[in-house]
Amino acid sequence: MATVLSGILALLLAGAVAAFARPAAEVDGRTRLALEASLAAEALCRDLGGYLTPDGGGSRGTLADCRLTGAPPTDVGAALTLTFSGLGEVSQYTVTYQQVGTELVRSQTPGTAPVAVARHVAGFLVEPGAGGPKITLTFQYPDPRPDPAAPGRGAVPSFQGVYVFQVQWPD
Repeated sequence: MATVLSGILALLLAGAVAAFARPAAEVDGRTRLALEASLAAEALCRDLGGYLTPDGGGSRGTLADCRLTGAPPTDVGAALTLTFSGLGEVSQYTVTYQQVGTELVRSQTPGTAPVAVARHVAGFLVEPGAGGPKITLTFQYPDPRPDPAAPGRGAVPSFQGVYVFQVQWPD
């Protein structure tokens, strides 16, 4: 009798997990992708807006200071490099975005150490366009494993989102 009751309890628990845990995992995965895409878009928009605040936002200057001066990218690649006019003793600033592992990393020279602006990045591609570059960002959650055949997570829902930014390059 105890074995039958244990079996029924196991069936009830399995049903509860299927009813509540799986949808929660889906919501978690989709929310993580949306958050990381938003963080990447915010970082790119700040720099592609045409001006740079070299100290993170506290400096003030004229419209000629730290202006996006470089030409739009002309080659297809996995990095976006932006050039800004300098301020004071610095003749120019260079900002680079590239994928490092599963992160989108922003680096600035001269400036601070590289910073990961988004995680769960499965792809980053910059393509030249007539009015400016097209940036394609692919996110995946959970992150792809280095060895897909390795034992581990089991049947976990996997989500992928592709976001395309068509940049209008300032004149």
